[in-house]
Amino acid sequence: MIEISDLQDPRLDDYRDLRDADLRGARRLFTVESLRVVRRFLRSGWPVESLLLEPDAARRLSSELDGVAEEVPIYLAPENALRSISGYGFHGGALALGRRDPRPTGMAGLEGILERPRLTIVAAEGVVHVDNMGSLFRNASCLGADAVLLSPTCADPLLRKTVRISTGRVFSLPWSFMDPWNESLERLKQEHGFKVIGFDTHAKSRSIDMMQSADRVVLLFGAEGRGLEDETIETCDQLCEIPVRPSEDQEDDASINVAVASGIALHERFRRIRLGDDLD
Repeated sequence: MIEISDLQDPRLDDYRDLRDADLRGARRLFTVESLRVVRRFLRSGWPVESLLLEPDAARRLSSELDGVAEEVPIYLAPENALRSISGYGFHGGALALGRRDPRPTGMAGLEGILERPRLTIVAAEGVVHVDNMGSLFRNASCLGADAVLLSPTCADPLLRKTVRISTGRVFSLPWSFMDPWNESLERLKQEHGFKVIGFDTHAKSRSIDMMQSADRVVLLFGAEGRGLEDETIETCDQLCEIPVRPSEDQEDDASINVAVASGIALHERFRRIRLGDDLD
């Protein structure tokens, strides 16, 4: 480890006042923060640019650090120094910079899983809120989804806050941006036998209790507020909604956000699988 005594050491410049836009440019980097998320990042095999740790975090990550390539610098800062360096306090004594590998897009991002007989994929269209994006990944991982597919209009899953809210699940789940979007969904249906189930408060939507079952399912969620696009709705095999208590304010549409909806939909999918009632 490289011990840091001067907090103005130029080797730490990448960690100062961390901003996603600065890191995403030509250097193609992203930030990982907090002990738990850094641990998952190091275990995932994603390329590591560098690490900045306080002593306690370094001790607790010792087994993961043994697997870091020798050429990767591991900076050891004084206790409680990371707030001064990074400009914020969500790090829990552990920060890392990762490199954006040339991720496959489209169907290539699903290579290795399409051979499985049963698949559940979470798909998001136009989800731009970083909190929701992080929660989608966390729900997908914890509730048994096999992959996440994103429309070109979705937020970047490697934004700092998204990575943290996902608790590092963006590193363990296959994910891919699909472009063209609707044509890709059609390919999943026609070439790979998927049933696409969209969740939207549409006039044609049926209660989630009536959700169709199949070996291969795409659970599709739309943008915050707007929902699914009309063309995407036409692509769906079924539209479902999650019943909610009507709002007392007649001018306010009662609805739940996309993160909560995805958790409920995934729970219903895997409740049926656990009970052996997943197939028609």
